[in-house]
Amino acid sequence: MKPILAQVTLVVYGWQGNQPGTLSWVFPSVGAAMRAARALKNAVSWLIVPGRRDTAELDLDEVKRYALVLAERVA
Repeated sequence: MKPILAQVTLVVYGWQGNQPGTLSWVFPSVGAAMRAARALKNAVSWLIVPGRRDTAELDLDEVKRYALVLAERVA
């Protein structure tokens, strides 16, 4: 069975301790992105959106307003 989404992007925008800024990674599935988010122990605020998103061009307010947010954790 082929997945509905070919790619998703995990965007981490809140960190505990060290604050490296907003970072994103592309994954083949929501499940893979969720596992990665849980593995990042100092990531406290993140979201997963469909498709490939470039961190440099990412506006979190716009993504939340117009993109389908598949999962989110807010600290």
